[in-house]
Amino acid sequence: MIEFIYLHGFASGPSSQKALVFKNHFKKAGLSLTIPDLQEGGFENLTLTKQVSVVQKIIDERPDARFALIGSSMGGYLAALTAETRTQIEALYLMAPGFNFLNRWMENMGWDKNSLNLLPYLIQVFHYRYNKEMALKTDLFRDAIHWDSLPLSRKIPIRVVHGIHDETVDIQESRDFAKSRPWCQLKELDSDHGLISCIDWIVDDCVNFFSDKQVPS
Repeated sequence: MIEFIYLHGFASGPSSQKALVFKNHFKKAGLSLTIPDLQEGGFENLTLTKQVSVVQKIIDERPDARFALIGSSMGGYLAALTAETRTQIEALYLMAPGFNFLNRWMENMGWDKNSLNLLPYLIQVFHYRYNKEMALKTDLFRDAIHWDSLPLSRKIPIRVVHGIHDETVDIQESRDFAKSRPWCQLKELDSDHGLISCIDWIVDDCVNFFSDKQVPS
């Protein structure tokens, strides 16, 4: 049987609204769903490497298991990164995945990717999990440079859903990703980055994607 892992987004957590909807739906369907806290070590010390390591540890503890990853926003990007490092991952379902993470942040903050040593030590970021501003070390972006060139080229079934009104991650990121990867399906939805307006449809679509002979059980 396939083991499913749900990866929450940036400045979020395993009790986010989308994560809980998936948890409840998968439970009713009798499907195993692990929702790890990707913020191990605290939000201030967050890096892509640390988050990927959380997922890798779950997989490595089950050497004979097969996995499919579900990711939201940054969690979608993390799912794609992790799939490049573990062949036990057989399929991905990505919601508004945060591709082009480093460049997008550099542009939004007015920073130069070639001068990461000049970034401030800390920045303040609104954290939805705690509903307040939280400190974040810019080591997140220095670490991200090591993942930025990973080709994301594994030919496994991938389904991407993305809102056409996304104000955080431009849908063009997903269009470009899918265009260059014939094994990736893209569904554009009349929604924003949170995709909450379509969440029931999305959960059903996710289960159908994994059960429709994309991932043999």
